[in-house]
Amino acid sequence: MLAAVASVALAAPAFAWDFSASGSAAAYFNQTTLKPNKDSNALTGGGVSSDGGAITLSSSHEGASLSYAVDWADGGLDESLSISGSKKVGDWTASAGASYNLDRYGCSATATGSDNGTDHDGAATATARCGQQTGPDTTAITLTDGTMTIKLGDTSHLASQNVSSGSTAGGSVSFDTADDDASVGAFVGGYNGVSLGYAISDTMSITVAYQASSDTGDACGAGEGYDSEVAGQHGITGTGFGFNGTFGMISVGATICNAATADKGTASTAGGSSGTKTATTGLGVKMDLGDIDPFISFGTYLGVGNDSKQGEAYVGSEIGLTYALGSDTVILYTGNTAEVDTGSDGVAGEAKTTTGMELGYNTAVGPAGLSVGYGSKTIAQTGGSSDGYSYTDIEVALSYSF
Repeated sequence: MLAAVASVALAAPAFAWDFSASGSAAAYFNQTTLKPNKDSNALTGGGVSSDGGAITLSSSHEGASLSYAVDWADGGLDESLSISGSKKVGDWTASAGASYNLDRYGCSATATGSDNGTDHDGAATATARCGQQTGPDTTAITLTDGTMTIKLGDTSHLASQNVSSGSTAGGSVSFDTADDDASVGAFVGGYNGVSLGYAISDTMSITVAYQASSDTGDACGAGEGYDSEVAGQHGITGTGFGFNGTFGMISVGATICNAATADKGTASTAGGSSGTKTATTGLGVKMDLGDIDPFISFGTYLGVGNDSKQGEAYVGSEIGLTYALGSDTVILYTGNTAEVDTGSDGVAGEAKTTTGMELGYNTAVGPAGLSVGYGSKTIAQTGGSSDGYSYTDIEVALSYSF
């Protein structure tokens, strides 16, 4: 009996999961001045605000990690359950993960309206269970032997190559602020495809990627469809290439990706000419000069519908540096973008130019982080609703993680 108890006691740690809990909190003081357009008055506001951050419960055991997180995002409570893991056999390591938003039973559109998709009074209709997780999670399998890396499925196969740093204040620029709000660089994201990465040396690597799915948008993971693509009738294909290398004190990354949607037709209808072609490039350069680390990010995007001739074009650049003062950091940033939108929400032929700048200082006060920043942004577009837009922001943030 004693031997049996001893063997169980010795075996238990091998099957035990390590549990942990983490969270964060932040408090802010900011002052902003906003002028929506050249015909509006400038308004100043701000004050003290705070954010409780996310609460995360985590557990891990033998290469698998499980987490449950609660956060407030997109105007509602966001609960997610995620698991990821990796295992090595011989020279190869496989890894994957899955994550789900948990449905919120019992919520309703109005006090007397629909509940979980059931209409009680004919006045409102809610998405089932308030519409959080709407389908199975998509994922990707990654296989690597340290030199070659293969990814198959839905993931970010290519890097945007943005290498910029910003402050706690709001002054940075981005692509497609109304939708993706993507950092300046290659206009890419997660998509269903396959990619092969290869380490040429300890300091250089390349990636080739192929996109193929029945999606009607998400060209290279971010581009849209501009020809009224129809789900089930259109498909998308794309190819991309990435390079990253370090040459002494200079690190360089470059990405290109081209994609197109095509009308494949139906069982009773031949395919037509409708579809969208997109192309994007991204370049990032960082220099390590000791305490001073300059950076440059650059990107372009062009998407045009075959029949509608509507689309969007972006070009942008960011330049700046981080300066280390012991354990403290000073950040200097400036960026600009130009966007031409031939769709219904744009001004045909007139570029919307956005210019931003930030100055930041990050330090620590004991266990808490302290960030101070100043940012500004201006927009110009002849005939546009935001022509003459100006914004300035002074922000102080105190944060603590536990």
